Amino acid sequence: MAFSRLTRCIGVAACGVALVACGDPDAGGPPGGGAGGGGGGPAGALPDAPVLAFVMPMTGVLHVEWTPQDGCDAFEGERKDPMNDYAVAFTVAGTKKSYMDPEATEDMEYTYRLRCKVGEIYSEYSNEMSGNPTDEE
Repeated sequence: MAFSRLTRCIGVAACGVALVACGDPDAGGPPGGGAGGGGGGPAGALPDAPVLAFVMPMTGVLHVEWTPQDGCDAFEGERKDPMNDYAVAFTVAGTKKSYMDPEATEDMEYTYRLRCKVGEIYSEYSNEMSGNPTDEE
């Protein structure tokens, strides 16, 4: 009988560890998701997306500016051009509200979108805006 209880106890503990490792939220939370993402809200709640204000040429590169959202740890900016799809172009601290893109120098239109990162949770993407660093306005 004592052996049976000990086996059951060890089995339950091992299952509990396996559930935590596999991401069962009822067993203490998943690694990298659900509760504990740092968002301060309910598990899985997305932070608000930033809003792009403008993309304009400035000294041969593009200046990207946005209206930030409170509580973002970082802003991740993606850029695409006529020959390439969106790819991460920059990541800046959540206190920033602009970025000078040193890679956007060719005479072509670049399009940007942003998202807010809180812990490991990302917001939806912002609106898209485009600019050409060689335009004289």
